[in-house]
Amino acid sequence: MVADKFITSYKQEIKLLGTRSRKSSAIGFGVVLVLLPFLLNLDVQMPLNFPWYSWSTVLNLTVTAVIGAAAFNLLVGNTGQVSLAHAGLLILGAVSGAWFGPILGLNFFLVLPITLIIGALAGFVIALPALRLKGLYLLLATLGIYYFAQFAYKKFLVSQFGFLPISFDYPKVPSWVPFLNSGEGEFLIDSNFRWYWVNMPIAILSLLFLSNVIRTSEGRAFAAVKARDNAASLVGVNPVRTKMKVFMLSSAFVTMSGAMQSWYLGARDESSFPFQVTLNYAIMIVIGGFSSILGAIFGAIFFFGVPEWIDWIRNEVPGLRSIDFLSIYKSEINLGVFGIMIVFVLVRSPEGLFGIWTRIKRYFVNWPFRQ
Repeated sequence: MVADKFITSYKQEIKLLGTRSRKSSAIGFGVVLVLLPFLLNLDVQMPLNFPWYSWSTVLNLTVTAVIGAAAFNLLVGNTGQVSLAHAGLLILGAVSGAWFGPILGLNFFLVLPITLIIGALAGFVIALPALRLKGLYLLLATLGIYYFAQFAYKKFLVSQFGFLPISFDYPKVPSWVPFLNSGEGEFLIDSNFRWYWVNMPIAILSLLFLSNVIRTSEGRAFAAVKARDNAASLVGVNPVRTKMKVFMLSSAFVTMSGAMQSWYLGARDESSFPFQVTLNYAIMIVIGGFSSILGAIFGAIFFFGVPEWIDWIRNEVPGLRSIDFLSIYKSEINLGVFGIMIVFVLVRSPEGLFGIWTRIKRYFVNWPFRQ
């Protein structure tokens, strides 16, 4: 009983499913993740014309973004290293995906591990200024890396595709994969439903890997460097090596996320990666909760889901759809409401949505007792 409720050893702590409650939660989430795409594909007329069908797209965008948000959170939240090069790594994912995919003709499932390696190498380069710079100086250095990536990306587009966007074909599952061979030799990932079964397993494996890293001695080294470099070196942590590792690890998964997003969306042009993209990921990890994989998940769901709810409420709720002002200033109102919701969540819970989730879970765990 004690072992199920309390962590009594380091070995038990680093287990992701070390307690009965964690195992039960994992099973529950697994059932939801399996049923969700089937529910979204039901041909059912929802009340007030709720756009049930559009949530398949929102779901896939959220799943691909979660990988990049979790990797960004590992760098910023767990290790305290600031970086504005996030959008530049997404650009690298799109470019490397286009080079090895549409240009060289490699399969999507072969390209992804290649983008991981390329991203890790890029992380090594980005980490070099982080070894000597801190705070605002590191922020400006990584901003320069983003602008260089943007410049190189535009040159790549012109040289390889003229003035046309990068076009990604539907991924193909080889004919030798069991249960998917349609008799025509290949199985195309050409719908939101099929994309979900590609994106979700990759996201789950990525998040499990990052969660395990945080729970190991390397994760504790990241936390030590975040607290104080000099103090970390006194307890045997090498700050230089630790920063190099976290930049390489974070960059690898962000780059892979960029390739996945580009392939899913099908096309990328020169306006696909504005600096706002980095701010979007910053919003995800702040609103979701720093230093938490679950916070990255909550933040991505909030970022992609809330605008859909706002659009639906404005267009379908009686009394609102007849107001011309709401239609004329649609984007401005969406941005304003979204910003107000962010401020409200952070004022109520500085730890973000993860903090709210923790309090709700603690309430039910301690019920009927009160603290």
